[in-house]
Amino acid sequence: MLLVDADQPEPVRSGARELALFLTPEPGAEAKEVEETIEGMLLRLEEFCSLADLIRSDTSQILEENIPVLKAKLTEMRGIYAKVDRLEKSPAPVPVTYELPTLYRTEDYFPVDAGEA
Repeated sequence: MLLVDADQPEPVRSGARELALFLTPEPGAEAKEVEETIEGMLLRLEEFCSLADLIRSDTSQILEENIPVLKAKLTEMRGIYAKVDRLEKSPAPVPVTYELPTLYRTEDYFPVDAGEA
């Protein structure tokens, strides 16, 4: 049996504490790993925000440029539709002035022998 001094903690418990302190990783290493992870996430978040801003600005630019062009095309198409409507309402059908040719049989000009066929 070990002699235990009243002022000193038990040797087994003291040894266990020392071993636990030795085996426990440094909080600085864990904190550094967490900080690196947070920095990576913040970098990705910043990239995402810049991409979202780019999409917003491109959308605004496209709308500012394309909407006037689309309005002009719409006006042009309305004019084309009006012309088509006027053409569809033509006054009267044009009389046919072309006469179809009479049909000729090939056999009239190129006789076929019964033996060759």
